[in-house]
Amino acid sequence: MSTLPLEQELVTALKELLTSGKWVHLATVAPDGGPHVTPVVLGFDNDALYLSVTGKQKSKNIERDPRVCISISREGDLAHLTIWGECELAVDEAAQEKWEWLIRSTLGEQALAGMQRTLSNEGTQLGVIHPSRYRIYGLNS
Repeated sequence: MSTLPLEQELVTALKELLTSGKWVHLATVAPDGGPHVTPVVLGFDNDALYLSVTGKQKSKNIERDPRVCISISREGDLAHLTIWGECELAVDEAAQEKWEWLIRSTLGEQALAGMQRTLSNEGTQLGVIHPSRYRIYGLNS
């Protein structure tokens, strides 16, 4: 999996579309090969995209086939961003710190206090995505 920094055009689009508390849609590959779509919180830094993986089906899907697609739209018009890539699941100490940062930065400090948990292979995991491609529509970036 690539570990190159995120492209500036993608970072600009993410900054425009991801507002505090915003949920995005994550598609994974279901056992029958079809899409499995669920809402998730998404954060990013210069290196990768991060999401909280709490659903058992999402985890199983990603473990079996790491290909994912994320859809982020702006309310009120057709502007949107679609991101394709592969997702790694992590539960180590660095992942725990990044997961806490993700919840704090997307949902707030109070949400983190109410959702505090230890990452594990059987429970919540941190999803780390290095995009392979993306499409921006309707933004001035």
